[in-house]
Amino acid sequence: MTARAEIKQISVDGKICDLEKSPQFKNIIQKNKLIIVEGLDDLYFINFYLKFLHMEDIEVRYIGGKIEFKNLSLNLKIFHNFSIVSSFALISDADEITAQEEFVRLNAVVNEINTNDPVSEINLIFPSDIDSVSNGTPKIGVFIFPNNLDKGRIEDLFLSCVNDKPGMQCVNPFIECVFNLEITPRIPSKAKALAYLATQEETRRGVGGAAQIGIWEFNSEELNEATPRAKARGFGPLA
Repeated sequence: MTARAEIKQISVDGKICDLEKSPQFKNIIQKNKLIIVEGLDDLYFINFYLKFLHMEDIEVRYIGGKIEFKNLSLNLKIFHNFSIVSSFALISDADEITAQEEFVRLNAVVNEINTNDPVSEINLIFPSDIDSVSNGTPKIGVFIFPNNLDKGRIEDLFLSCVNDKPGMQCVNPFIECVFNLEITPRIPSKAKALAYLATQEETRRGVGGAAQIGIWEFNSEELNEATPRAKARGFGPLA
């Protein structure tokens, strides 16, 4: 079992909280609406997108990567006050499989929690399909980047939102040149997103930092099409 990543920040009520400065938040759930995401970029994106949607009465925690999702029960067990959670969303990347395959994987993770290591004696009921919300307590919903359908990750969604921006005229030839040199980035969409961010007057760490300083096109057609539930009623059950 891998060591759990040290989580240094969470989002509460639309504000990023530094756990070193607010240690009382570290292992204590603050809100009855909770989102668990994979990584720090996801935390920042979700935080600022929810603010855009005027949905700020939510707590967002990142879990430390894809591997840590497999240890979800261990992560949930350390959270005191989980019993207050009435609405719960899991958000992850599809990566190299389809969103449906990732949905099945997350279902197995939640079932394992119920079978082997129940959390506060709560029976977590997983949604019946990727576009629905379970009606248990807590309600559970799932969103899988980039669009609840295809392979990919949050960077693919970001790129779809900025695809018509002037900087992309430089990014595409650059990435093509890199491949022509037989240099293959391990995750091309991450490389492409970082190259686009390098064209901006100001940038921060990754696509999460881009959300922080307004580079994401939150009102773009591509984002609204990719996350219709987010626009209509929040990520999964969180409206």
